[in-house]
Parts: sequence; C-alpha cells; structure tokens
Amino acid sequence: MGPAVITRRKLSWIDGVAVAAVACYLAAVLPIFPNIVGHLAGTVLCFVLAGAALAGAVMPRQVSTTAWFTAVMACAIGAGVIGGVLLDYLPSGLVSFNWLSFALVTTLVSAAVARLRGPRAPMPRVRVPIPSLTVGMKVLTALLLLTAAIVISLSSKNQDRPFTELWLVPDNPTQLPAGASRAIVGIKSHESEVENFTIVLDTGKRVMTGQVTLRPDEEWTQTIPVEGAKAEASVYRGDPTGEPYRTVWIDKQ
Repeated sequence: MGPAVITRRKLSWIDGVAVAAVACYLAAVLPIFPNIVGHLAGTVLCFVLAGAALAGAVMPRQVSTTAWFTAVMACAIGAGVIGGVLLDYLPSGLVSFNWLSFALVTTLVSAAVARLRGPRAPMPRVRVPIPSLTVGMKVLTALLLLTAAIVISLSSKNQDRPFTELWLVPDNPTQLPAGASRAIVGIKSHESEVENFTIVLDTGKRVMTGQVTLRPDEEWTQTIPVEGAKAEASVYRGDPTGEPYRTVWIDKQ
C-alpha cells in the first residue's frame, strides 16, 4: 500500500471575505481601536462584505462583472432592510452593536453556503485598464472625498449619541393620570460608561431626592405615591445643580 496522499483545499476569495468580516467586526466593537477605524470597519462589514458573501451564496457560477456588482449592492441593501425589521424586535433595538452582529452572522453564514457550493464560487475576473496619470488622480481624489464623507458622517456627534431615558407613568391598569394614586418612575441609561444620576421626585406634597448609578443599558424603577394634583420627576447628571437633564410629570386634572 502506497503512502497516503493528503490534499489541501485551496482558499478562495470567499474565505478572505469571512476572515475580513471577523477582523472588521473586532475593529468595530473593541474599544482599543480609534472611533474612525471602528466606523470604517463597520461600514465595510455592513455594506461591502455582507453583500459580497450573500452574492456568492445565491448568484450562479457564470456572471458578468456588471451583474456581479449589481448583485452585491442588491444583497447589501436587502440585508439592511431585513436586518432592520428583525433588529427592531429586540429590546435594545437598532443600535450599532446589533447591526454589526447581524452583519457578521449574515456574512459568515453566506460565506459558508458559498464555500459549500464548491471552490468555484462566482467571482468574475475584472480587467482594469491602466489609466493615465490624469484619470488616476481624478479617481484617487474621488475616492478620498468619498472616504472623508463616510468618516465625517459616521463620526458625527449625532451618531449613536449617548442619552438616558426618564419616564413617569400612572400605576394603574389604564395608565391614565386621572385618579392615579401611584406612579412608576424609571431611568434607563444608554450612556457609553457608568453614570451617576440624581433623581428628584415631587409627589405633590413631598420632595424626595435619591442617587442612582447605572451601567450602560441598565434600568432603574421605583413606585412613588401621587399625593397632589401633579407629580413630577427630574433627573440630573451628577449633582442636582443647574437645569435638570430631563423632567417628566403627570397631571391628574
């Protein structure tokens, strides 16, 4: 009997997509990377790698270059639509971590399907003519402007801005303020780190002050009496100085 022959399966482009997806995910979620790097990595994962992996899983073997890139864009948009619908049912909703996790799972599952289809997963060869220096500079400038626009958009202060919820609802079956004798006050932190809050409660006859420390996504609730015509709750970041961060109330009249 001759020696056993061990054959190694060659890596394909879809394997590179899977590895790149994991790398982009880690760069986007780990705090050791700068925000700009994380934003760019998340953009590539959600809008490029997920679409490419899905296209590799569903497209036929022989496709034109135009059909391939059209399929990648269509798959990326489709994954975004489906992901938005599914993630909206989660308690934490449409936050960056959920989007990134969904994109990673979608990419890895699609890459596995494309890999099972065989080593010849569809990836058309694109012949790119060598451009002139002028054309090359124009293309490079356009790419730099596009990259800068993405970075500025994702780095905006309005993107995933930390905030904290505050609510005050009547504690009765109808949750109507008329005739309410008790109410539930609640705070939920969507901050990026542990935050100290001061809660000031006015029951209509008494004013109570308390300290609450919450971790990101942590929630605090308490039932309070409604002793007057109006109950009010205010929350401050840190000490109760200046204007409150948020104020809510219920009016029984």
